[in-house]
Order: sequence, then C-alpha cells, then structure tokens
Amino acid sequence: MRIKEIKHIKRLRKNANPYKILKYLAVGSGIILISLIAPTSGAILVKELLNGYIRRRAFEKQRFLKDLKNLQIRKLISYKELDNGIVEIAITNEGKQQWLIYKIDELQLKKPKHWDRKWRLIIFDIPHHLKKNRDVLSQKLRQLQFHPLQKSVYLIPYPCEDEIDFLTTILEIRKYILILYVNHFEGEEKFKHHFGI
Repeated sequence: MRIKEIKHIKRLRKNANPYKILKYLAVGSGIILISLIAPTSGAILVKELLNGYIRRRAFEKQRFLKDLKNLQIRKLISYKELDNGIVEIAITNEGKQQWLIYKIDELQLKKPKHWDRKWRLIIFDIPHHLKKNRDVLSQKLRQLQFHPLQKSVYLIPYPCEDEIDFLTTILEIRKYILILYVNHFEGEEKFKHHFGI
C-alpha cells in the first residue's frame, strides 16, 4: 500500500455526501446504478445515499453530479451517464485504499470490563522500504493507547488480535508482526497502574 501517497490526499469530511458515496461503494459491491430520472425509486440503501441530495422533495441533480465529478477528479470513483438516464458509479483502487485509511482512522480497541490477566506484547521488525507503513502502525498503536516499551515493542493488557490483524493486513506488514502473551513480568505493577487495572 502506498501510504505516503494516500496520507496526502485531502480527506473527505466525515458524513458529508461525497463521504457517503465512497462509503456506500466501499462496503457494497463497488458499483451502483442510479436513475437520474427517478432517483428515489431504487433500493433502500440508494434512497439513504441520495437523501442528502433531496431538498423540498426535489432531487438536486446538479449538486449530485458535481460531487461525483469532484470524486472522479480525485480518482476515488469513476462514473458515466448512460443513455437511459442512469448513472453508473464505481469505486477505483485509489478509492478503496482511501476508504481503508478512513477505517484505520476509525479503528478502536474495546476494553473489557474485567482483565483476563494476560499482557499482549506486540513486536515488529519491519524492513526499511516499508518505513511509511511502520510509521503509520506506530502512530496508530499510540492512538490506541498501546504503551511503547521500545521503538518496535508495544504493550497492552486488552485483547487486540482482530484489530492488529486488520491494521497490519491493510498495511501489508502482517508477516513482520508477533503478538506474545505474557502472564507476568518483572515491574508489571507500574504498568497495571498505568492502565488502571
């Protein structure tokens, strides 16, 4: 994944209409057909997508097409108007990658009510040519409140396997990551205090 390129793309404002278009494409089949003649006659999800373009019960076709054009200029989608008044919209590879970056941004750790008395030690040795990916990983681990023990060693007392798998798979660095489970280690009391357990 070309993290350097993707991270410098101007972000879509969350829950704005263009963001919803990209989200709908990313979590769906990647392609949608929308009638410009009767836009609200489609599936429920299409109606929800177009809800932001309905004002006083009228479909704001020009605003919708302007948003599509802007998304296409940014290479996040491609679209074309067909002869029968249908617009075909498809997500691009850049759009998929941008959506994954949004998902990384939204990633959260669920803290259980009761600690299972296991520490998770995340260790990685990522090659220099993947430095950008490594930096994104380190930044996200800190945001998720993993405690850095060394430059590439992080500690957390909560289950995190699914989140680590998701994050490192997207960043294409999963094979460089180890998750170790530790029941006890010298000096753990200060980390219990740090994590409030």
